[in-house]
Amino acid sequence: MKDLIPKAGRAWSKVRWSLAQRGFAGTMKTALVRLRRKDTASDAKPRLHPFDVRYGVDTSGLIGGGDLRTGHKNDVFNTAYYGMAPSRFRQSIADWLSDRSHAAVADCSFIDLGCGKGRAIMLASEFPFRQVIGVELNPSLATIAKDNVTAWTAAGRGMCPVQVVCQDATEFVFPDGPCLLYLFNPFAAPVVKRLIESIRTEFATRPGKLDLIYFNPEAGHLLDTDEGFELRWTGSIPMSDEDTAADYVASADDLCSFYRWVGSRQNG
Repeated sequence: MKDLIPKAGRAWSKVRWSLAQRGFAGTMKTALVRLRRKDTASDAKPRLHPFDVRYGVDTSGLIGGGDLRTGHKNDVFNTAYYGMAPSRFRQSIADWLSDRSHAAVADCSFIDLGCGKGRAIMLASEFPFRQVIGVELNPSLATIAKDNVTAWTAAGRGMCPVQVVCQDATEFVFPDGPCLLYLFNPFAAPVVKRLIESIRTEFATRPGKLDLIYFNPEAGHLLDTDEGFELRWTGSIPMSDEDTAADYVASADDLCSFYRWVGSRQNG
């Protein structure tokens, strides 16, 4: 009987998350699909990505947003955890570096909001950023990310300092100097909206000092319609054969958008 209470709590948490993400109709449709087909891809045992085998880290697996509970008010807006394909990430950074209109990479702080197990921040540390910061709300994922970074750094793979902060993304205080912000669709539109408000405040007098790489930009319309952001590029980035074979979530049509904070008119 005691076990039923925690199970009921977990089930209700998943329902609340689904209602926030999908609405009532979407929640009912998803439930019916799962009843008809129990062996879905999301329920299958996660495959171990070659990245983990090669470097001795733990970044594989798919964790649904309903299972990423922390007790925080923003839990219902979590999307899911899934590691970015390394080939796509490296190409996105290479494309960003090819644009010489931003600050020098050595002066830029790379920030991953919703860093999960830390695959992206490890990959980012292969580039000579000023520093790399991963921000993760879920304590369990943050701990895994810290362990991964420790192993990665000890093996001498990073070119710059890396740290993981267990914190809500909307409460993160950006470091001084130019920043490159990275989002792999970590949370839904309500949190993205609050993040934009935070950026508007922190970068009011720093136009051109924040670039944003946004994979699977489900809330990209909020940036597209905000006068403070300029869309620099949007399109798909191909995956390597290795990533294609190992990745059962990503699609060849997934979008990636690059934005730059140019400053809102009311801030001059």
